[in-house]
Order: sequence, then structure tokens, then C-alpha cells
Amino acid sequence: MKIDLLIPGLPAKADHFLFGICSLVLIRTAGRTILFDTGPFRIRPTLIKALRQRGLAPADIDTIFLTHLHWDHVENLDIFPDAEVLTPRSEFEYAAAPRPNDWGTPPYVREILRNMRVTLLPELEQEIFPGIRTLLLPGHSIGLQGLVIDTGEERAVLASDALWSARDATRAVPDVAFFDPARAQASLERALAAGEVFYPGHDRPFRFKDGKVQYLTQYRYELSFPFQPLGQSFGIGISTAQTMSGEKRP
Repeated sequence: MKIDLLIPGLPAKADHFLFGICSLVLIRTAGRTILFDTGPFRIRPTLIKALRQRGLAPADIDTIFLTHLHWDHVENLDIFPDAEVLTPRSEFEYAAAPRPNDWGTPPYVREILRNMRVTLLPELEQEIFPGIRTLLLPGHSIGLQGLVIDTGEERAVLASDALWSARDATRAVPDVAFFDPARAQASLERALAAGEVFYPGHDRPFRFKDGKVQYLTQYRYELSFPFQPLGQSFGIGISTAQTMSGEKRP
């Protein structure tokens, strides 16, 4: 059993949009090479490079676990045409006719999935591979499912956007309760009780104990803003401390 963070999620928002960089995780077990979510189109070169650095090509991914069908988790599906796609049945059925105000579920997602080998997961927690169980975490979306992975030493919770960032843990409140806030709150609590290591949807993996977050990896993002007419670029580097803490808020 091996869990490998390919791309760390970015917990950043602008006043008009979400950056939408979600965590992409590679899981190798029982003869399967599993990609947990596929990310937004904009990170496609980064995803392919991350796979190449591990000696893999998109064709080597035989299984994709799609936690839910929001745009920032599905837009690279087409580079894995031969993979089996596991996704919640409730997500798949809902995507045929999303709510009018649902800007998370794109109208084209069912079209992407049309010619793929799709296995629809029931609203039932089950072991899908040895040591890997599904975890029902609705609320951010209609039927989001995460994974609990028993590594033999500890349980890793791949919670996707049910645990949007580490701030959700310190505040004990879900940051992006998009579909159903009450169910999202229950799912956050369920996710935090399910293991010892957490992979959030838009942040780095961490441990959480006594109200403190201990990140397991470090990263740095750089944003560049070119200004005219002289052409200078204004750059911002984003990096965070390895440990943070915070009070729980209502």
C-alpha cells in the first residue's frame, strides 16, 4: 500500500473566483494504480509531469476514484480513456440535471464520462480494495465520497472537499458547504473522526491533535502579475508554516 501526493491542493480564493487546484493523490495497492480525482484542466501539464517523475504515463492509471463531479475534480478525465472510473451514483444521476444555481457541477461532465468504463458506487460504505474503504461525506456536493486507507500503521482519510482545508479542522466548520450546510457539518465531523492523517481537498496533508495542525509536507506557489505599459511583473510567493493552530468557532 502506497499513498503518494502528486499535487497539493491550493486553499486560495479571489474575489471573483476559486483557483480550483485540488489535491491529487496516487494510490498503489493490490495490483491497482489509482488516481484520486483528476483536477482542473489548467493543471494538466503539471499532472502529466508528476506522473512522469514517478515513471508513469496516463495509460498506466487503471483506476480513477472521483469523489464528486465538480469541475475542478474532473476536467482531466479524458487523458485516462482506458481507466475504470469509480464515482458515487448520486453524483452521476444528479449531474444529468444540476440545480440552476449550481456553478460547481459542469453541464459537460456526463458527456466526458459517456464513453468511459464507469462503476457507480451506492450510498454504502464498503471496502473497494484491500485496506481501502469508502466514506460517505455528502454536503459539499450531493453525494461526495472519500476514502479511508489503512496503511498498516495508521488510517489516512482522503476527504476531498468535505474537508476543504486545514482551517476546517481548527474552526470545526466546513469552509465550502456548497450543497447542504447541515450535511456538510456532519460530514466534516465524520471525516475528522475517521483516521489520523488527513488529505483535504484544497490543502496539504496533515495530522490534527489537540486543536493543532501538523502539516506533513511543505509547498510554495508563486503568482505573477504583469503590469502595463512598462511590462514589469509583480510576483507573490505563497508558503505556510509547518504547524498551525486555531480556536474552534461556532
